[in-house]
Amino acid sequence: MQQYLNESYVRINIKKGLDVRIGEQPGTRAGDIKRASSAALLGRDFLGVKPDVLVENGARVRAGQPLMRDRHRQDIVFTSPMGGTVAAINRGRRRSLLSIEIVAEDDETEGERFPVLKALDKDAVRQLMLVSGMWTALKKRPFGYIPDPGQDPRALLITAMDTEPLALDPVPVIAAHVDQFVLGIEALGVMYDGPVYLCQAPAADIPCGSSDRVRRVEFAGPHPAGLPGTHIYSLCPIGFDGGEVWHIGYQDVIALGYVLQTGRLWLERVIMLAGPAVTAPRALTIPLAAATDEIVSGELRPGAVRVISGSVLTGHTAQGAEAFVSQRHRQITVLPEADSILKASSNGGAYDTGLGGSPGPLMPVAQLNRVSPPGILAVPFIRALLVGDIDRARDLGALELVEEDLALLTYACPSKSNYGRLLREVLEQLHKEMA
Repeated sequence: MQQYLNESYVRINIKKGLDVRIGEQPGTRAGDIKRASSAALLGRDFLGVKPDVLVENGARVRAGQPLMRDRHRQDIVFTSPMGGTVAAINRGRRRSLLSIEIVAEDDETEGERFPVLKALDKDAVRQLMLVSGMWTALKKRPFGYIPDPGQDPRALLITAMDTEPLALDPVPVIAAHVDQFVLGIEALGVMYDGPVYLCQAPAADIPCGSSDRVRRVEFAGPHPAGLPGTHIYSLCPIGFDGGEVWHIGYQDVIALGYVLQTGRLWLERVIMLAGPAVTAPRALTIPLAAATDEIVSGELRPGAVRVISGSVLTGHTAQGAEAFVSQRHRQITVLPEADSILKASSNGGAYDTGLGGSPGPLMPVAQLNRVSPPGILAVPFIRALLVGDIDRARDLGALELVEEDLALLTYACPSKSNYGRLLREVLEQLHKEMA
């Protein structure tokens, strides 16, 4: 990793990584609008939350109305992405929440209204983010959980780039909502007293307002150059002192600016629909957390397919009670079910359409070091995960990572082990010990 600095310019070159090429690369133009009649909150989007569901099957809800809250931090609420009727509350093993499904009603066009702030200050911005559900867009390292509203981070990062396979280009999306994006950045800048980093691709034309606390940083190189974990390692590494770093995505910044400006939630997102099974890969504007079956309808080539919310590296297979676009994903990827493009990886991820056997022993091949996250010694770290050595994993950098940071290791390793899942088990044990 190389870094170039002067008073107004920071560029960081990421040397290790891999750009996974899959199918036709879609264009960057603004997307068509596609409607959907159902949406859902997904339990997998909210790690570390003990959900207290506030609605019942058949209840009428308004867009922006709280559907659940964190049982241990009851000021953190999760609001409905759509107005309509609660169609199902789906639970999985040990009563874990899979999803809360909402079906739209024709007469539910207006959502909840929130205060329009006349002036931005720390307490008012935090309170608005909490009551509107926007607080849940923030994530923290270590652990990848929603941060505590009573805490302050050492730094806050805005992720305005994406290096996932077939990713959406953030620049035209931000350009279409520039006023809301700048207002959202200004609000984040008054929410605490530390630096705000705008992380972007080289030469991306992204406005950041007039605040002197916003620092623009360019990241160049292959994936994972666009991941928050890479940015955190480069700008504000996680130590053992209990300090936190928060991050938020660019479309969530737009959504924050929208609610500040209008008093209503932005109930749309722009996503990329792409993959070898898609007839016309392109950007689409869709309802927030929409049903994937409705979005891909009429868009696919004949034959059996696998629909993935997110990228082939970090997404989940959208099926059953989880057949919805995750609120943290900005793409839908569709693969032919018998596709052999990714069969060689076969690591049990959403991209594994080859159904290629069970995990085997670690094989310390040279490619693991080429795709490991910055600052991570691949083989010692993987061994710590495989044997559940939480102290060794922590010492080797686990606190800076979440599942997406290990997706390339999972993809490249011939052992077929899912290192993201093993990392989450280690992080949960570390969280219990540190608590």
